[in-house]
Amino acid sequence: MCNIQGTVVPGSAPNLAASLAVVVFANAVAASQNIAGLPAAARAAREAALAGFGECWLTAGPDWAPDEQIRAEVHRLAPAMAVHFLADWAIPADFAGVSAIWISGERLVADSSQQEPADDGLLPDSWLAEVQADAVAGQARLGPATSAALLAAESRRIIAATGKPGDGIVSRLVNRPISQAITRFLLRWPAIRPIHATWVPALLAVAMFICLLADGHAGLIAGTLLFQAASIFDGVDGEIARATFRSSRQGAMLDSLVDAAANIGFIGGVVINLWIAGSQNVAMAGAAGLAMMALGLFLIGRRAAKGSGPFTFYGVKDRVCAGGSRLGQWLTWLTMRDFYAFAAVVFVVSGFTEVGLLAFAIAAAGWLAVVLFVMGVRAPQTA
Repeated sequence: MCNIQGTVVPGSAPNLAASLAVVVFANAVAASQNIAGLPAAARAAREAALAGFGECWLTAGPDWAPDEQIRAEVHRLAPAMAVHFLADWAIPADFAGVSAIWISGERLVADSSQQEPADDGLLPDSWLAEVQADAVAGQARLGPATSAALLAAESRRIIAATGKPGDGIVSRLVNRPISQAITRFLLRWPAIRPIHATWVPALLAVAMFICLLADGHAGLIAGTLLFQAASIFDGVDGEIARATFRSSRQGAMLDSLVDAAANIGFIGGVVINLWIAGSQNVAMAGAAGLAMMALGLFLIGRRAAKGSGPFTFYGVKDRVCAGGSRLGQWLTWLTMRDFYAFAAVVFVVSGFTEVGLLAFAIAAAGWLAVVLFVMGVRAPQTA
């Protein structure tokens, strides 16, 4: 048997796809530790696959028996790599001559996340050398406290990195810190999936619309606060998906549909609320703004279905904001849901709901003009 302590089985082969990685955790608790919704052992297997290994042995000491969750996640995250589980810190004697690299599981999970894969999808050799050196120096079997601290720090880092580069000001300063705290809490349960978080904004939107239909300013305030809550919670499903590698086109499409329904429901609810309160002129202006926004989205959808390339709401913004001008940056921020949901709270709570709705109507008219302009510019290219 080949003991793990400070040992590297003779020379790693240049082709890692033909090499064996022996990933060692300090104890069974560390291998099973929940790291942002996934077992540490499963994350380690994924990183070994990204590094280019063709085969991986996972172990966490005597009598370690991975549960079904670990096995299922390893299969999902490293489907093309042969993965085996060892019930000891050693490999069978008949593997003694195989090219193998011993790697500390805790450091594999914690250190690899700081590295960006190369164009071929593999992690850089310099990273592999550093992680391997930990095992060679006898650091593969860490103490329980050090092991837990390394993995806990990585869990926090993974969730903190789930934001998007295009996040607006309100999202970065208000929404994202709150949504990531919610994500951190929800990912304590391995059964949580992005779809579970997607339905929460939908339920909040239903409650929002019911409140807005109530006669009076109190219903208006309650509905607006629920709209802001939906805007905050809207980020949770994406954060869970990115943290657990469960992003999907279907999930993104459902999320967009829920967002659109909530946005239309909010404006429509405010229009009805003000109409009931006697502000018919402002309500009609808001309804006109809602109609212009819907028309713009309809035209974008029709062009996207007929055109040869993608033509979306964000594509229109990117075209207008091309060049990185200050005006373009402000246009981007002002058309983000996080901004206008927060602005709605400010207008409604301060008693300027009518002003806010008129501002929306003006913005919707400008938005429709931009859509028509961009479509006109693009028309010759798609003919």
